[in-house]
Parts: sequence; structure tokens; C-alpha cells
Amino acid sequence: MRFLQKDLLEHLQGKEFEQLRTSFHSRQFAKNAFVSTPDGEENRIFIVQSGRARVYLGYEEKEFNLAILGRGDIYATHTGTFVQALEPLELLVTDVSAFLMHLASDAEVNKGMIRVLGNILQSSFSIIDGLVFKDTSCRLLHLLLNEAKREKVQPDGSVILKIELSVEQIGHLIGASRQTVSTQLNKLIKNDVLRKGSRGSFVVPDIDLLVAEYQESDCP
Repeated sequence: MRFLQKDLLEHLQGKEFEQLRTSFHSRQFAKNAFVSTPDGEENRIFIVQSGRARVYLGYEEKEFNLAILGRGDIYATHTGTFVQALEPLELLVTDVSAFLMHLASDAEVNKGMIRVLGNILQSSFSIIDGLVFKDTSCRLLHLLLNEAKREKVQPDGSVILKIELSVEQIGHLIGASRQTVSTQLNKLIKNDVLRKGSRGSFVVPDIDLLVAEYQESDCP
């Protein structure tokens, strides 16, 4: 579930970005540790070196996932969201002021930041739309369809979805319990709309069947 096609870490290895690279320092976080919270005072930019983190909003006992950040993704600590490590996480971190000094001269980093924030904004609208207009099964089908559209169609017509999230984490993404997501996934597998792939992935044998399932479920 990558936001950026180009890995910013590789991009920044260019000699012309040596000064920008030296402004970053490494920070490590254990699984489930918080990188930032809405009431945090840090004002930093970070790039994911390894591991994954989720960006989410929290209200009372409810959580609404906005993004899963992976290697090469860039984000900020002052956005009013929770950022939590899904697994052992290493970040390259710099002050916003230091980052802004170099930003204007690096179009690729600039575009990367805009793409990530744009995708998170899109995710926010998708969450609102799903909670208002779609039931759980439709939200799951919508997620699977969106992921399928990002992946290449294999020679046999199938599509491999590299979601790399647990059932519980998928539940966080669509606002549903682990049990509900598990039931819906098993139904799709039973109907051969979906198959289990290698760890963290699913296989869509025929994307047309997935589209038909979405339409037959009367999803708006």
C-alpha cells in the first residue's frame, strides 16, 4: 500500500542532495510506539527508512486510519494526527526549518510530500464517504478494488494485492471489527472472488468478478 512510486531514500542519494541528507538523523521506535500525537510539540519532517507506521485520527474510543506509511514515504509530526509504529520502525528525521531550506531546490521531494498529503486527504474523504454511505462489506470491497487498480494484471488475468496488513489492521482501515472483516474475507474466498496469497497478500483471480461483487452488493 505504497503512496509513492519513487523511493525518496534512493532519490536523496544523489550528490546534489548531500547537504539535505546530513540534516536528517535516525530515530528508532518499537512496535506500537507513537511517533507523534495531536498534542505533541515536535515540529519535524520524517522519511520512513524501514518498517511501517499508521496515521490515524482518534475520537473517544474510535480510530479512523488515514494512511499506512512505508519505506520512502514522507510525513510531518505536526498534522494533528496520531502516527504509530506498526512494527519496529526506523525514521530519518529533520526539523521543518532545515527541511524547508532545501525543499524549493528539490522538486522530487516537494512532489513526494504533496502526493502523500494529497493521498491522506483523499483517504479522509473516503472514510467520511464510507461511514455515511457504505456498509462494512462495501467498504472492504472498495478497499480491495482500489488496491487492485494499482497493481499489474498478471499473464493469467489475476491481480496480486500486496496489502501486507493483518485482518485487525484492515479492520482499522475500514472502521470494522476484526471478526467482521474475517467473515467478509472468508465469504469472498468461498465465492472464489478472492484467494489467499503469500504472507500479507491476496490474489484476485479475475478483477471483473470483484467488480461484479461490488455492483451486486448495491454499493454506492
